[in-house]
Amino acid sequence: MFIMAADNPLPDVIPMVTMPEDLIHLLTELHTVPVATTGPEGKPNIAAKSVMVLDPETIVWGELYFMQTYENLLQNPRASICVWKRSPPFTAYKVNGRVTIHENDEIAAQLDERVRTSHKMEFKARREKLAAVYFTVEEVYDQTPSLESAGKRVA
Repeated sequence: MFIMAADNPLPDVIPMVTMPEDLIHLLTELHTVPVATTGPEGKPNIAAKSVMVLDPETIVWGELYFMQTYENLLQNPRASICVWKRSPPFTAYKVNGRVTIHENDEIAAQLDERVRTSHKMEFKARREKLAAVYFTVEEVYDQTPSLESAGKRVA
């Protein structure tokens, strides 16, 4: 079963965009990135998430602890991810999108098995099962520190 926020259902057609190859490479290389969500009354939240690129339009992570990020996404299924190259020449991206949360279904079970197999001891404190968060990319912005490119929408 997948969960969408009742007050903020996803539209029938989400305007997906394709991530640039450089961004896909950074997400694959760095693995853990900050994910920003918005809580009640606009309160910001940011948390580190270990992400995987499913395809050029989709990023996936496992929700392990079901705390603030999870609660925020139930109320507002939007998130923003930031990723940057940590050595010169610097490049950086901001990715905005919408999420669909999968729980107690085959998608969540497959991701749960993959995480358990590759991270045997790291997640002892987590709940029994994880939720699979599918992040559909809607906008990509260049965040490279330069006057020519910073803030420019690239996808």
